[in-house]
Amino acid sequence: MMKDLFFWKFWSASERRLTVTIFILAGLALVFLAWKSLDPLSNSIQWNVLSELSETSAVLDLLRLESWQYGVSVPTQLIAEQFVASVMEPDQSAIYIFIVLALSGLSFLLGAITTLPRFWYLAAMLAFIALLAGVRLEMLYAFGTGSRALFLLTLMLYTGISYYFHAFRPDVGIALRIGAMLLISFTLALLVAFTSPLPSVAFTFVSYSMPLWLLLSMVFMVMISTELMAAMVWVSTAGGSNGRKGLPNFLVISLLYLAYLLLFYLKNTKQIDWNLTLIHPGYLLILAAITGIWGFNRRAQATQGVLAFRPLGFWLYMGLLLIAFSFVGLLFGMANDPVLEALEDLSVQGPLAMSLVFLLYILLNFHALFRQGLAVYKVLYKPMRFGLTQTRLFGFVGVVILFSMQRLLPFHQSIAGYFNGLGDLYSYNQEYTLAEQYYQLALQEEFQNHKSNYGLASLALKQGDKNAAAYYFRQALLKKPSPQAYVGLSTVLISENLFFDALYSLQEGVAVFPENGEILNNLGMLYAKTNVADSAYYFLEKAQSKTSKPEIPASNLLYILGKNGEANLLDSLKSSGPSYASLAYQANWLALQNLRQRFERQSFLPSAIPADSLLSAEGFAYLVNYAQNQAKYDTMPLHTYPKLGLLNPLLAQDLHFAALYPDFYSGQKLRALETLRSWSEEDGEATPLYKKVYGHWLLQLGLYEQAIEELSVIEGPEGALGVAIGQGLLGNPVVAGILLDELQQKQPQAALTPLKEALVEGNIRIQSRTDSLLKVAIKQPSAHHFDRALQSNPFEEEVVAQAASWFRQQKQTKKAYQIVIDALKFNTYAPKIWAQYAFLSLDHGLLAQAEEAEAKVRQFAEPTVYQPFAVRYQAQRALIEKQRAEFY
Repeated sequence: MMKDLFFWKFWSASERRLTVTIFILAGLALVFLAWKSLDPLSNSIQWNVLSELSETSAVLDLLRLESWQYGVSVPTQLIAEQFVASVMEPDQSAIYIFIVLALSGLSFLLGAITTLPRFWYLAAMLAFIALLAGVRLEMLYAFGTGSRALFLLTLMLYTGISYYFHAFRPDVGIALRIGAMLLISFTLALLVAFTSPLPSVAFTFVSYSMPLWLLLSMVFMVMISTELMAAMVWVSTAGGSNGRKGLPNFLVISLLYLAYLLLFYLKNTKQIDWNLTLIHPGYLLILAAITGIWGFNRRAQATQGVLAFRPLGFWLYMGLLLIAFSFVGLLFGMANDPVLEALEDLSVQGPLAMSLVFLLYILLNFHALFRQGLAVYKVLYKPMRFGLTQTRLFGFVGVVILFSMQRLLPFHQSIAGYFNGLGDLYSYNQEYTLAEQYYQLALQEEFQNHKSNYGLASLALKQGDKNAAAYYFRQALLKKPSPQAYVGLSTVLISENLFFDALYSLQEGVAVFPENGEILNNLGMLYAKTNVADSAYYFLEKAQSKTSKPEIPASNLLYILGKNGEANLLDSLKSSGPSYASLAYQANWLALQNLRQRFERQSFLPSAIPADSLLSAEGFAYLVNYAQNQAKYDTMPLHTYPKLGLLNPLLAQDLHFAALYPDFYSGQKLRALETLRSWSEEDGEATPLYKKVYGHWLLQLGLYEQAIEELSVIEGPEGALGVAIGQGLLGNPVVAGILLDELQQKQPQAALTPLKEALVEGNIRIQSRTDSLLKVAIKQPSAHHFDRALQSNPFEEEVVAQAASWFRQQKQTKKAYQIVIDALKFNTYAPKIWAQYAFLSLDHGLLAQAEEAEAKVRQFAEPTVYQPFAVRYQAQRALIEKQRAEFY
């Protein structure tokens, strides 16, 4: 028993090593097949994500007036994302893996053929030459356009070495024979790779050589079509333990197997429409291929030496297995559904016809042995009444009959698959006219196949023909619908403003694929655009658990909250699901934080800035929202965003505007104000936005006259309310009351009445951090404390006066002078600042400037303030004039 199971252990060392090698290659081919079959369409059609940028208004700047607060709205960015099915592109990894495995299998096959008897050897080589001629190696242009030199060289090398081993060196072992064929195969492959001018020579070879691999794979599938039935004989009679029960057991499992094949055949040919869950025949085919490794040993023994297993049969079988597995893996990798369907039909109809005749063969020849409880599997291929040749002939006729009943559909599907491969090739090479012709030829053979229709839709999209793309996407949905085709169709319809048609196509897609997260996400976003919030939430929440990219629907849920003004629901949403690190999700999350006025410290995502600094939509949204939300904590945008603007000119202004927020709140307020003032003086589309933000910042800094001037030109309640508050804080309560009354008449608001009373009565005081910082500086004077107070408000009269005075006392007149000069750029109505300017001018001997400053103090100051200043000023001025007179 062990000798039969591990037969190669009794071979020579070189044969054992070669056996391990072919088993490893077969395992890799099986893994390749399984990997590519998991989701065939995803191999050639990728799910891309289309990000759409939009704005919503958020109040970022707040002026807190005890129990009231005044703010102005600015744009914050939101990202809406939808899945987009890409155009069909070849899976290059599948192509190269297939070439390695298939050429290896072909080399094993050719090496094994050299050990055949003369007649069978010549027949096999003639068949190989015919197949090689159909590969059209001249299309590789290895030795010039149209040259057949590569074909002749390939023919000479393969046939020459093969005949040498067959005729002159029959003593050479199988390992050397196969090694020589492997060397030829991969030497030719390298020769073509280095000499062919084609940009996609591997793809060209695979496309034109498809008939060779298809025929060899079909031969293998027919060859193993009775292996499962033979395995059932072994299960029923092995060991003799079943006794006379072997025949009933065999009949039960074999009839169940045939019934399964019959049901699948009827289902495939649409003769029944039962909702059956059946094991795919591909799994049984793989099982038959694996069990056939040992089953073929017994079959080889029945050939009376023509097909000896050790020097020939095993290597022949494994070469075909390697080709078949890798070829089916390639078909899955290219999503070539017509050929896959043809091979599926063969995997059902081949075993159905062959196994039915084989069952009759078994009963006719071994019925008596079954009844005696003997090990029938040992003599399964030694018939006593009905021969194996007749069995195989009748079985093959049965396969032909079953195919004929389908009007040779598998044959036409195979041809369609070949044309699809050429269509893919020329589409990849951007020869769209040729590609379209081949796809159309494929449709003539099988007009509803998904591959051709999606390929034509892809060609139409590449050439901008959206009407044709929509037509072919619809055609792709007729026989074998796919989520990618539904999404592709809806995307085209949306771009053509056929919104409800797109909605209907996605609804149909959800009905067909209720568990597809990509369709669910896109349908939810379409509902969001129609303001059907409940349906949008439902489909997006469902999509989160159904897609491989749950961050997309999660981000879209945040987008809807932001668009619908439901940011207060964010806490409940976050508690019910995870957070994601994707830029779109984080951008929308920051946008909602801005809407809720939650400005808590957050860490920056470096992925927002790619290596080439070219920003994506989600990256841009994240950067803007981050700068707005983290303005009090992170000054990084000050230096980084302007640099990014140089490489993203269309986004430069928005990036620079966003960078002003951290500059104002945690950087240099003077620089931020000067920049925004210059922008607000320009005549542009964004000028009103700049003016109202500039006005609000002036209000925050206590520069009420300038704020009123800027906000008075802003239309709407934001401008009117700002002017009223500015007048009230400036000490004009009557004007403030009149303005609020006018605003109440235009837009009645309950909160305006108590605000008016507070402004008129003068009971409002701005809550400022600057006051507490100034108290600390006065109590504990130091450069650090005064700098902090100045950073908080470099224009506040008392802060500037105290800081300038202290720095003068510390003999830092240059710094004191700069503090005063900066403050006067915006606060020109503060007498204490002018007083410090006058003293600093006297310190520098600038009497004319000092005199001008003294006049300003006299103009703006109360008498009680001016008199002490004047005494001090006149004394210091007289001293300077006396010193000058003495000097001269």
